[in-house]
Amino acid sequence: MEWKPASLESVRRIVQDDLARCDGEQGAAFEAYRVDPHLAPIVRYGNLEYVIIVAQNGKQVIYWEDVEEGFGVSDVGDDGRILEHDCSQNSLGLALNAWIEGRRVYGQRK
Repeated sequence: MEWKPASLESVRRIVQDDLARCDGEQGAAFEAYRVDPHLAPIVRYGNLEYVIIVAQNGKQVIYWEDVEEGFGVSDVGDDGRILEHDCSQNSLGLALNAWIEGRRVYGQRK
């Protein structure tokens, strides 16, 4: 099957499905930081491409990585560019845990 970039609608469905599997704390965190899904530039392996941001906490975002088919957490630049290419295949709940557990806080790693 040929790879195609994710659409905003397909990511909305993925988020909805993943939220159904989240616990109460993860769901509350997502509701606190959710944004209308939108495209953001990212450099992957030297190529400028796009991913879809679904939540933002200060200068950090959770985005759908359509190549890896999982959610990533990254700092975002002032220009809206994803700064770290996260190759994880995380569920939304696991990505939210990064914020809940405080492993990454507003541009810093603990």
